[in-house]
Amino acid sequence: MEELQCQNIRITKSHQSRTAELVLGIIGGIFGIIAGLLAMTIGGIGSALETSGSAGVSNLGVGCIIVSVLAIILSVMINRNHVLMGWLIILCGILNFVFVSFFGILSGLLIVIAGGLALRK
Repeated sequence: MEELQCQNIRITKSHQSRTAELVLGIIGGIFGIIAGLLAMTIGGIGSALETSGSAGVSNLGVGCIIVSVLAIILSVMINRNHVLMGWLIILCGILNFVFVSFFGILSGLLIVIAGGLALRK
């Protein structure tokens, strides 16, 4: 009887719940969307004031929003193949930081941490 209980414990430990990765990925993605909207707003204000390079800032904001939505989608699908999804989520976090730099620090860090946690067994 005890052997069966030990086997059940072993089985449940091998199927880990990826709740932390899911929550961090979603929160990081939401902050990334906010950062992208903020970058688009700043780009729009720069465009209205006719400053150079403001269209590029708006485009990077759009890129940040796309990558953040992708990070949320990958976080939801984390249980399918956690290693592949982890690397893709880390890539999304790095791109998030690259696209909007200062505005993407919080979201990029949360997304990278979510991807790093997904790489564990």
